Amino acid sequence: MRITNALTILLLLFSFNLNAQIKVPDAGDGWKQKVDSAIQLIKDTDTSAYRILIENCKQVEYIIGTFSTTVPPNTIVITVNDLKMNSINNIACILVHESCHLYVYNHCIEIEDPNREEFLCYMKEYDFICKLPYVEDWLFQNVINKLLYYKSKAEE
Repeated sequence: MRITNALTILLLLFSFNLNAQIKVPDAGDGWKQKVDSAIQLIKDTDTSAYRILIENCKQVEYIIGTFSTTVPPNTIVITVNDLKMNSINNIACILVHESCHLYVYNHCIEIEDPNREEFLCYMKEYDFICKLPYVEDWLFQNVINKLLYYKSKAEE
């Protein structure tokens, strides 16, 4: 009987999804579900991006603002406007991009030019987008535009 109980507890512990490691507030119109779906999409699509995400992000927050961002050492902040776009791919891209910034911060990687850091984070986002089975044209075009912009800024 004790072995059965211990085995049941172990199975329950191992069956928890790693998404549970990232605290996602239950706010807005299904925002938690959208973020959880985006985390699952990353997990299913890109093991490298997923590893970076779960190792560096411990919570997600929401903000009324212009840009999604980070609060080091372990928080990704997603704008309400991004959540209202109803694109799981977009939310996943934000999580991939911003977790890359957290990775740089948490590993004390010194990148003197912030444009260079943005370029590197957009490269990680681009790599992720290329692995998705379906990507909205505007999302793909956005990452290309950002790569071109930050590459030119970093070369100035």
